[in-house]
Order: sequence, then C-alpha cells, then structure tokens
Amino acid sequence: MALFGRNKSDDEQPDADTGAVAFTSHPEKATKWFAHARAMSETTNFETALVYYASGIKFDPANEQALEEMLQTGIRHVQSGGKRLSNKTVKAVDGDAPTDTMAVAILLWLSDIQNPTAGIKAMEAIRAADQKTTGQFFAPHVLGIVSRGKKPTKQQYVTLKDLCKDLESWDNALIAGQAAMQLDPTDGGLEHEIKDLSAQRAMSQGGYEEAAGREGGFRDFVKDMGKQRELEEEESLAGAGGGSERVKERARARFKEAPDVAENINRYGTILRREGTEASLKLAEQVFLKGFKSTNEYRFRMAAGDIRMQRFRDRIKNLKIDADATADPERIQSLEAQLLEFESKEFTERAERYPTDRTIRFHLGKIAFRTGDIETAMGCFQKSKDEPRLRAASGHLLGQCFASEGWLAEAVAEYREVLTKIDATEAEREMQVRYDLMLALLELARRDASRDHAQDALDICSGIARQDITYRDIRNRRREIDELLRSLS
Repeated sequence: MALFGRNKSDDEQPDADTGAVAFTSHPEKATKWFAHARAMSETTNFETALVYYASGIKFDPANEQALEEMLQTGIRHVQSGGKRLSNKTVKAVDGDAPTDTMAVAILLWLSDIQNPTAGIKAMEAIRAADQKTTGQFFAPHVLGIVSRGKKPTKQQYVTLKDLCKDLESWDNALIAGQAAMQLDPTDGGLEHEIKDLSAQRAMSQGGYEEAAGREGGFRDFVKDMGKQRELEEEESLAGAGGGSERVKERARARFKEAPDVAENINRYGTILRREGTEASLKLAEQVFLKGFKSTNEYRFRMAAGDIRMQRFRDRIKNLKIDADATADPERIQSLEAQLLEFESKEFTERAERYPTDRTIRFHLGKIAFRTGDIETAMGCFQKSKDEPRLRAASGHLLGQCFASEGWLAEAVAEYREVLTKIDATEAEREMQVRYDLMLALLELARRDASRDHAQDALDICSGIARQDITYRDIRNRRREIDELLRSLS
C-alpha cells in the first residue's frame, strides 16, 4: 500500500543553524486524508478511519480538530469491539521520519485506547518527533488512562511527568508528579522537582520566561496578551465568560467569509449548538444545512437533523413542565406526533445512506417499534445485534417485537439469550429483561395450559421480588401466577 507513503524531502528541510532535519507541515496534503477518515468513520469503518487519520497527521500533526476526531474514532472503535491493529495494517502508515513513527504509535494506541503502555509509547514517539501541540493535546487523555488502569505504578507516572515536562504540558506534568508522589511520599527528590514544575508552570503560563532578557520584552509581553487570550478562547471552542461572545463572533466572521470550508461550518455550528438557546439552536440548524449544501458532507445534514429533533424535545419538555398552567395536552400530543414523524423520515434516510451502520439501524428500529411497524423494527434489531455495545439492548427490543406479534416461544428464546450476554454494568436492563421473560412465560403458560412454563414464570417472579419487592407490579404478578398454578393443578 504505497498509497500511504510520502517523499521525505517534501516534508523535511535541514535546519540552517544545526544541520538537523526540521519538520514542515503540509495541511493541504492532510486535508484529503482527514476527509476520507471522516467518511469512513460515518460508515462505522473505524479501523480504516484511524489509518486515514494517522496518514493525515503525518502531514499536519498540530491539527487539533483532526486529533479530536481521531481520538473519538478510537473510542468508538473499541466500544464496537474493535481490536488493536495488526503490524501489517499500521505498516502502511510507517516511514523513516520521526513524525511517521509518531503517527504509527498514536494509531496503535488509539486502536487499543485503554492500554496505558501503548499510550505512554505514543507520548514517547510524540516527544521524539518534537510535536509539542500534539503531545499537549493527548497528554491529559494518556494520563487519565494510566490513572484508571488496574494498578498504576510510580514509574508510569514519573515517565509521564518527564514526557509532559519535555512537551511543555505543565499542568499534566505536575499532576503526574503529584500522583507519583502519592504512591511514594518518601521520595524527597521528586517532591523538590514538583515544586520546580509548579514554578515553571507559573512562568510559562505568565510568559515571563520568554520576555525576560529582551529589550522591550515586557512591552511585547503585554502587547501579546490580547493575542494569547484569543488563542486560549479558540482552544476552548466555546470560551468562558465574556470570551464566549468573542469566540462566537470570530467563528461567525470566518463562516461568513468562507461558508464552504468544513472547519468554519463545524466551528460556528458547534458553538451555536452548545449555547443551547432556542434562537442559537435554530441558527445552528441553518448553518449546518447551508454547510451540507455547500460541501455535500452528510455529517452536516445529520447535525442539522439532530438539532431539529432536539428543538422538538425541548419544546415538548417545556410544555410538560408548564402543563398545569397551560392545560394543553393536545398541543403536546401534536408535537410528539410531529417529532416521531420527523425521526422516522430522518433515520430512514440515514439508513439508506449508511446501510451498514448498526447504530442507525438500532435507532430506526426503536422508531419503527413505536409507530407499530414491527416487521421493520425486527429487521433493524436483528442487524444491530451484531454491534457488541448494542447487543443486549437490541436483543431485548427484538424479544419485545416477538412478544407483540404473539410469537411467545421466540420472545422467550430471545430474552434468555440476552440474559447470557448482559454484563455487570447493565443491572437495570437485566431486571427489565427478566420481567419481560416472566410475562412471556406467563402468557405461554395460559395459552398452552403449561404448568412448566407457569413454574418458570414463578421462579423468575420470586427472584425479582426477593431483589426488589417494589419493582413495578411484581406483587400482583406473584398472586396472578399463584392462581394460574392452582388452576393447572
């Protein structure tokens, strides 16, 4: 796959003073890779998307939007059951330059994102490539993964401290050092270094070090404060306090100047969406729709659809809050019907656009079930069951579809299968599935006059009652099953 390769001379030039090879970014080359990556991610082809992102980062490693998208793709890759990429796959991204090695290390880590060792190796490769912006972006994420590991070690934290220090990620260097100190409070040398890090962070954030020793340095420092504030606000996207208005105004100006640039569309629309008012959401929807028309990137069309559904839900929620005062249940019902109709059209279109996206199929199935289109719902849930993180929810809803059609044996089999797949994090769903299984067995017992099915239903009912006597109508169900068993004796 030479497609991923590049000519070293295109991206590296020797430094005039040291003779060392200095990296030169080429955002225009990275843009196509990032566009391909987004397209692959939208179709849930996360492995290929990660490879494309890595191929683009080799050319533009400081692109924080692409770094964020790659990070989120890595998370979705793992959530969907994806495995660490093979050496054969990542070889397509590799090359001779330090940034090539860096891209490979990031790729390997993000395909196995919960692996703290892989995260530290990625940070080491980032430092070797001297890509401070990239390192500063990933530092808190790697630090978080190490902290959430089964048994983080002092050495891991010390290594991260040193890496973050070299990459000038002072906050994270300090946090890592303090975490190491908690594991070994007797390390006097580490304690002294933490104090130095704290001082270095203060100087770096204040800009004093750069201004010191230069004629007019302090005047330059004060002059640059406004620019620095602007950069900090840009990094936070939505800013903070009064800064949010400045960020929004700059984003609006950029969008107005170049409304067909994807980054401008995404930034302005996202800021408006995060603002969350009715007016800002309406404008965000218009921005994303205009972005879709100008770029033909379907992600903007979906963003507009998501906002439209959010606006419907907000209006319904507000009406329900004021229901006692307005006494307008018909208006609420009308809006709920409009929302359901819009959701059905929206997800039908998305499913046609991305027929292999199981998450879209799952949402379409839920909508079809609510509208009474059980056949469509069953087909959607059967497909979405192949998505590991949707397996239990899809199987549960598929069982409900079978039960609503009177296919009780199929419903029972589906519920039993779901119970073997549910993990410890889904205790609430487990109770719901057991309850629905009890109901299906109860109906089977009545229909077939089966004492065995009634006894199975009683066993499940008894288990639920012992766990939570207040769960739904479990007390009444217990009496109901007792009466059925007596009638079948």
